[in-house]
Order: sequence, then C-alpha cells, then structure tokens
Amino acid sequence: MVTSFRRTVSRYRRTRGFTLVEVTMAVAIIAFAFIPLFGLLPVGFSVSREAMDISVTAQIAQRMTTIALQTDFSQLDTLQTAGTTLCDDQGNSTTVAGSGIYRVAYNVSDTTDLPGSGATTRLKTVTICILNPTSLRTSNESDLMLNPDTRKFVVLVPDNGR
Repeated sequence: MVTSFRRTVSRYRRTRGFTLVEVTMAVAIIAFAFIPLFGLLPVGFSVSREAMDISVTAQIAQRMTTIALQTDFSQLDTLQTAGTTLCDDQGNSTTVAGSGIYRVAYNVSDTTDLPGSGATTRLKTVTICILNPTSLRTSNESDLMLNPDTRKFVVLVPDNGR
C-alpha cells in the first residue's frame, strides 16, 4: 500500500508543471510573434499624425472660408494684404509666435474666369493656403502660394451687392 502511494506521488510530481525548456520556447514563440507588431507602431503613429494634420487643416480652412464669405465684397483684398495668420495645433488663431504651428494666407483674384462667358468682376476667387511647417516637407519655399506642400482651398465669393 505504501509502495503504490509512492508511485502515485512520484507520477504526480513528474506531470505537475512545465519544464524550463518548454517555458523558454513558449516565451520565444510569443516574442517572435510580437516583433512584426512592434514594427507597425511607427507607421501607425505617422498615419495618426497625418490624420490629425488633415483634420486641423480642414477646421482652419472652414473658419477662413467663413471669414472670407462674411467679409464685404469690396473689402476682400484686405484679407490678402493682412499677411500670414498663425494657428495653433487646435486650429485656433494665435498672435504668440512660438505657439503658431500652421501658417495661413489668402490670395484674392479680382476676376474669375467662368466657362463659356469669360471673366467676371462680380465673383472673386479666394484661395486659402495652409502650411504645417512641422509636417514632412519636400520644399523650403517660403511663399505659401508657390510651396508644393501647402494645402490650398479655393472659394468663390459672389458680389451680393452689400
């Protein structure tokens, strides 16, 4: 009876846990599976940063479009002569030079070419140029209209006779 108890106990001890080799192999397999996932992290961060940049740029463009549409038709040229506006990372206009991430400028064309009818002076083309200097850039051009990295939004503003 004592002998059968010892056999049962010794059999239980042999099958009770994992060996060090088995644990090491399991950790190696799991680590090998996580290597590609860690390789995708930089790609995910850059895509996230680009999506945020596009979203903030769209917010700025919407606000600047609203300003252009609410400006009196005869005063639209003052938007262009006002110079570059600075916006922070949330898209809000700022006067503090260090907090301005986005550079925004207007370009106003006095005449607009329409298909079939030629040019008209009762419609102005307003181009809103937005540049994020901290994003990936291919050009060092300082003029926002000429810089290929600038996102441009075109708005047609009619003369409402105000």
